[in-house]
Amino acid sequence: MTTPDIGRSTVRWVTVLYVGSILLQRFAVPGLPVALILPLVLLGAAWGVAFGLAEFNRVRLIAWLLAASATAIMFVIQTALLDRNLVSLGSWGLFMTVWMPFTLQLVDRRVETYLRVLRNVVVATSVLALGCVVMMVTQYAGLPYRDWMAEVVPSSWLLEDFVITYPISYGSPIYRANAWIGLEPSMVSLQMGVGLVAALVMGARPTTVTLLFAGLVAATSGSGLAILVVAIAVLLASSARRQLRRYFVPTAVVVAVGLFSPMGQSIVGRVGEGTSEQSSTSLRAIYPYRYLWPDWATDFVGVVFGFGPGSSQRLVDQTGIMGLLVPSPIKIFFDYGLLAGVFLAAMIVLCFVGGHSRSLSVALFVSLWTLQPGTTTILVVIPVLLLVTWWSPRPDGPALEDAFDPGRMDLSGSPDSTLAEELTPSPSRQVRS
Repeated sequence: MTTPDIGRSTVRWVTVLYVGSILLQRFAVPGLPVALILPLVLLGAAWGVAFGLAEFNRVRLIAWLLAASATAIMFVIQTALLDRNLVSLGSWGLFMTVWMPFTLQLVDRRVETYLRVLRNVVVATSVLALGCVVMMVTQYAGLPYRDWMAEVVPSSWLLEDFVITYPISYGSPIYRANAWIGLEPSMVSLQMGVGLVAALVMGARPTTVTLLFAGLVAATSGSGLAILVVAIAVLLASSARRQLRRYFVPTAVVVAVGLFSPMGQSIVGRVGEGTSEQSSTSLRAIYPYRYLWPDWATDFVGVVFGFGPGSSQRLVDQTGIMGLLVPSPIKIFFDYGLLAGVFLAAMIVLCFVGGHSRSLSVALFVSLWTLQPGTTTILVVIPVLLLVTWWSPRPDGPALEDAFDPGRMDLSGSPDSTLAEELTPSPSRQVRS
């Protein structure tokens, strides 16, 4: 049976991993093009198992082993049939390594423990949002943007080939906010979007939601807004929709002010930008399919066996188009074909099932499968790992969105709120280690 000690240890452990993904997102393993957060997450996962905070989930472990076996066999076949310059063992190894921690589940998956983690996530992302707002305000005050981290940290310790930040519009002296520590404005926006959804789910104060929304505007990127829109749609379809009313006025004020700012105008100008081939949306969700589909769909070997791990990225790099990404469906089926790709796809889909928050699960699923190169980008998949997968299967009880009753629940965000008490399983249903 779970104890207060394991609950507190779980909250600290998961919080450290989440905060680390924010603070260390630009760092690389010295001398290698590998994000430092990847080995830290692997070590953190091993630490959790060693100290009894995590254990293997049998279903996800089997799914990972099947996917690893199927793709390994396919790799051998691809090496014999295809141009070996397109087949990368390192790309396959990175894919399976990134998703290895998803085979675990927390020992303490109680809802009150989850709410405490969400509270810490909201605090961490609120600080990140504040950094974005301060960065934007200082630029308008006349202080030009400087990449302080690049000036202080040795270049061998920083990830390359990322656009750290760029002007909010062509020729503007104002740069999109990344709080000076972000890998890209889009990554920072995604993190604040996750924090904003967490704030809505747990019923945080309106001032906190307002700050997070202001941070999204300052980042001037659609990644976080896309997560927010999907999550709100899920919330509106649940009993939690009444809870959203308390955020209407502060959100309306931020939106009204933002629309008249250059950042807001830049965001509005991107609505419907998918029709432009060089827009961010097109480069993430449309053009990669238009470019790679003819090669894949017209080649029987490619359809069945795939063109090899890393092949989609190599072909995209050959276009020379800046910002052209490889979304998850292409990465899976172009690289590994239908035979092995179906195992990978099933494994990834399984990681989004059974968590405490339907809003976070659905929003992150849509983001990873449409806009983000999330299959091998550890920074994109960390929120899924720490806020969805490790909490699945949740103990008996409804998802958070189905338990909202504003007439009788305190949703202030306190870890001892009535919401946590209402959703806590009875002793006979407690999670056993």
